[in-house]
Amino acid sequence: MFNILFNRKKFSKNLAKDVVVETQTLMQKMHGQQTDQFEDIKQILNHLSQKMTNLENRMAHKELKDKHEYGHIQYKISELQTDLIFDNKKPKNKQ
Repeated sequence: MFNILFNRKKFSKNLAKDVVVETQTLMQKMHGQQTDQFEDIKQILNHLSQKMTNLENRMAHKELKDKHEYGHIQYKISELQTDLIFDNKKPKNKQ
């Protein structure tokens, strides 16, 4: 009778140890996979952030270029208007 009780305790202890070891192994594996996934996500986010920065820089450069061209065109139009005004003298009234 004592033999059966002690074997049950020993069996329970061994079973509990095996469960703990297996659970620990699975948890470590999951932790490793999760860490790898987070690293992948961080790399993707960094890449996207760099792309956004590049796009913002290109847009700012394009905006400055457009403003410069717009100002230059306004200057030319104003210059042409003043040339036209001075070239088209009003005819004198003949009376």
